[in-house]
Amino acid sequence: MEEDSYLEKLKAVLRTRDCNIQYQSKVVEITFKKKEDAEWFEHICSSLKGQSVVSCLMSLSPPGKSQYKFIFNIRDTERFLKLMDKL
Repeated sequence: MEEDSYLEKLKAVLRTRDCNIQYQSKVVEITFKKKEDAEWFEHICSSLKGQSVVSCLMSLSPPGKSQYKFIFNIRDTERFLKLMDKL
């Protein structure tokens, strides 16, 4: 139940971004279709590094495809959502 609530909140926070979200426990995979959205997200995660909100951030961009994938662990889901919602 908590996972469904988290996923709905994450979708709401990212509603203005063109992306797909795969949520598996505390591991999240977000795929953006636009480069500017991916750059926005990567910048946010970089600025959150010292706040122990996300860890193990992997950025993937398959050659020849216009999609930008991020896979990461979330340590504190509530705090992550609050920080993302502010930006």
